[in-house]
Amino acid sequence: MTRRCTLLLVLITAFTAATPLLPAQSRQTWVIAQYAPDLAVARQEIRARLANNYVPMGMEVDEALGISVLYVDAPVAARIGIRGTDVRLRRFAGDDPEALEAGVNSLLSDGWFPVDISRTEAFYYVLAINSGWRVEQWRFAYDMFTSARMQAAIELFQEDGLELAGMGLYEGVQAWYLFVQSPDWRPRQIYFTSYLNETDALVAGFNEDMAEGWIPVGFAVGTTAITVFYVR
Repeated sequence: MTRRCTLLLVLITAFTAATPLLPAQSRQTWVIAQYAPDLAVARQEIRARLANNYVPMGMEVDEALGISVLYVDAPVAARIGIRGTDVRLRRFAGDDPEALEAGVNSLLSDGWFPVDISRTEAFYYVLAINSGWRVEQWRFAYDMFTSARMQAAIELFQEDGLELAGMGLYEGVQAWYLFVQSPDWRPRQIYFTSYLNETDALVAGFNEDMAEGWIPVGFAVGTTAITVFYVR
């Protein structure tokens, strides 16, 4: 089946820190780290943390502030089948959808699985890991961000056999989604929630939801809150 990218308007969200945000545990089950807006530096840092058994699951990019990456401890990520030993962080011009489509298709053909996307004024960013998972088709979708529209988008694409794999928030109001059709990515349950964009609320929120078996696989950063995409 030919993979394809479709930019759709469907009827259907800046976290910054000088150091990584960590939960209060000896071996953290999750980490959010921020890097300078330099792809070479970010790739090196992401690979170093992956070598320390933290799997990159989500990403948000603000070209003025940096690249934020959400990691999950490898044994936790393995509970939903996500494993990898290397990453790809790619950037595509925002006004060249053909280059984006060709670039993502090339990643998929080489066995890379896209774990998240981010949209900025000038670029698309794609974060992928070498899971070896097969992706039969993929699509981008976007719309104004509300909980009701997000739920409607997910249900719409599920009717076509696609599941949400990544999400991002553009300019604080427009949600971007990455959907994939893959026999390897079939979450049993999905869950969205939002936490205040301040350290204590984020740490408490992540720890409480993960204690109930939810695994974070994406996040979107707004001005006052962070929306997190969980599966189990």
